[in-house]
Parts: sequence; C-alpha cells; structure tokens
Amino acid sequence: MYIDPMTKMNISLLAIGLMFVCNLLMIFARKMNNALLRFLFKTCAFLMLIAVFVMILIVIFV
Repeated sequence: MYIDPMTKMNISLLAIGLMFVCNLLMIFARKMNNALLRFLFKTCAFLMLIAVFVMILIVIFV
C-alpha cells in the first residue's frame, strides 16, 4: 500500500497536534484535586499517545 507524501505530512501534523493536546492534558491533570478526573485525563492522554505511536509507524513504514 502506498500513501502519497502530502497525506503522510498531514498525518504527521495531526500526530504533532495530538502530542501537544496530550501534554496539556497531563499538565492539567497534575493540578487536579479530584482523583477520578485526574485518572480520566491521564487515561485519555495515554490513549492519545498510543494513537500517535500508530500514526508514526504508519508514516515511517507505509
């Protein structure tokens, strides 16, 4: 399967954006006092990082 370079660039930009949002979620989760919301934010950030990892693998190997 072949992905054209513009699509790879768009996937890379989306991955960069998700990493930025993940970083903001982690910073915001550290300032939370509610343990449940802190856990939900950290879980959401972890799932975003898994999605970013998959995007990076797609860009490199496809």
